Amino acid sequence: MELLGFFRNVRKLKDTKRTGWVINRIKDPESVADHSFMLSLMSYMMAKKAGLDAEKCMKMGMIHDLCEVYSGDIPDCLHEEERTMSTEEKKKRETKGMEKILSQLPKDLTEEFESLWNEFEKRETKEAKLVKDLDKLEMCLQAEDYVKKGNRGLDEFFEDGNQNIHTQEIKEIFRKIYREYLKGKGK
Repeated sequence: MELLGFFRNVRKLKDTKRTGWVINRIKDPESVADHSFMLSLMSYMMAKKAGLDAEKCMKMGMIHDLCEVYSGDIPDCLHEEERTMSTEEKKKRETKGMEKILSQLPKDLTEEFESLWNEFEKRETKEAKLVKDLDKLEMCLQAEDYVKKGNRGLDEFFEDGNQNIHTQEIKEIFRKIYREYLKGKGK
């Protein structure tokens, strides 16, 4: 099977801006590929530190948003009134997107990536929980960067991290970022 078509399709993630930043009118927002690169690096390093399967975590971070080639970047929303679609519809679109992008790969890679993505989505293993928490932490680090550049109104991203990061070590890193953010707001 030729991989060129897959590469060309995944390359589109370099131009797919993350919706949460676009909605918040961030000038030159990061792309899905930018986010996935950083998450992959963080996942590898933190998994090594925690004694987990670092290669698996890195792969999870790398492929977790491949579905967005076809589904688009559908943001998680903390508040029901901010959702553009139901959680079920979001999951359905992402699953279809993942099936479509993976159908362009040889069977062995399709099975490996599908297994990793399902593990990430279910969050039942230590590796999946770590990568999901790092996914939220990376978002908060990006929000921190945008705040330092003068952007305002990004409380929801820190609130999301505060509610959805559960791994102890990642929670401690988040708390440091959050304290600095609140200090900068005069709280």
